[in-house]
Amino acid sequence: MLKTGLTFAPGTTEDCKNLVSRLHTPASLLGAYRRAREQFGNTDIVLAISDQVPHIEYATRFEYCKHLKQIFGDKAPIFKLWHVSAQSVVKLPQEDEAMWVVVQISGAETPSMCVIHAIPYEETPVTLN
Repeated sequence: MLKTGLTFAPGTTEDCKNLVSRLHTPASLLGAYRRAREQFGNTDIVLAISDQVPHIEYATRFEYCKHLKQIFGDKAPIFKLWHVSAQSVVKLPQEDEAMWVVVQISGAETPSMCVIHAIPYEETPVTLN
């Protein structure tokens, strides 16, 4: 059976991987990405998660950059997502399932950001002898 999983882009810190994994499952992240993709008709998506609320917010990267500009002003372009799509980070075609995940932790001045992307895999049934 062919399934889809998620993996982190190379260079993602263990702390960020653990944080994202603690807050949401791959299925919930991929589901949110797919809903956003369908809603916006766009593959360049940012998922925003928090340690304070259980739901996932999403926006196009363009719209999320406007949000960053409101919060950080002229410093907003320091964030890598300002400049490149998630697909560009992991060197995938624009139509592939890759997304920025922004994690806001209570008390932190700036959010943590990483890229995750979908990977197909085949699940083989386990047989017991």
